[in-house]
Amino acid sequence: MSHPMLVIVGPTCSGKTALAVAAAKELAPAEMLNADSRQVRRGLRVGTCAPRPSELQGVRCHLLDLCDPGEMFTVADWLTAARRSLERLDRSGTRAVVAGGTGLYVTALVDGFDLAQVPPDPVRRADRSEMAATAEGLETLAAELRRRDPDGAIETDQRNPRRVIRALEILDAKGGSVLSARKRTAPRSAVMVALDVARPIHARWIEHRIAGMFDSGGIQDEVRWLQGRGLDRAAIGACGIGYSEALDLIEGHLDLEAAMQATMRRTLRYARAQRTWFRRDSRLTWFRPDLMSFDQMLSQVLDRVTGAEAGPSIGEGAD
Repeated sequence: MSHPMLVIVGPTCSGKTALAVAAAKELAPAEMLNADSRQVRRGLRVGTCAPRPSELQGVRCHLLDLCDPGEMFTVADWLTAARRSLERLDRSGTRAVVAGGTGLYVTALVDGFDLAQVPPDPVRRADRSEMAATAEGLETLAAELRRRDPDGAIETDQRNPRRVIRALEILDAKGGSVLSARKRTAPRSAVMVALDVARPIHARWIEHRIAGMFDSGGIQDEVRWLQGRGLDRAAIGACGIGYSEALDLIEGHLDLEAAMQATMRRTLRYARAQRTWFRRDSRLTWFRPDLMSFDQMLSQVLDRVTGAEAGPSIGEGAD
């Protein structure tokens, strides 16, 4: 038996995990699927804000800890793991509650993308990875992508070295466009909701989260652990926002306040990019945790799930 998925998205630090956990408990049997590209990496809980057992309240969450820090992990890798999890949940009649802020993960899953399974050329990937370790080199690679595939470049996060390199690998192997290298399978039936809050309130929430990461020493400890594993600066920075700043703090290039402020600026930019991505999807119903009680929001989300059970769901073309 396959239930419509409940998909909860939105910018970072908007309350997605808490809502997903509460909804999963109400919709039991239900389990969560993580759709945050930073939380797939093992051993990084503080800087990625991965949900703690106490936050999950007994709800099982899949797609955490899928790869080691520094290891290449693509959207296609996540999509393969997500579909395997969904198959298991479908067989047991368990609903999936997908929660996260990585828009491409969610879009690929709901819309049935099967991203091109192109094996990398190890030598070329190493050369490009070395180039992408500097801002100038990354821009050179992004410019190559824009020249070779203008349409595909628009759909690629050109500030993300892994995604730029992967797009170029697909073009090397298949030519044409990254977009044409995707084929669709049947879309997943889904109820799709998004969370957001007023910008000043959101900034305070983010500031509080970042202060907790640094004041506790948690993210600094994770950086030291990464250093102990032999990861270089580029690999540490690729683990997520805050890791480069924590490394600068450890090495004495920034003091604590400067490291937190730098992390804050990057997080706010990231949140704006997430909003831009999700606002393009007209299927999303938006909720404002700053303007309604949590219980009201949960009730309305559950009503939408109930309505989808009674008729065609969003993923199948409902209005």
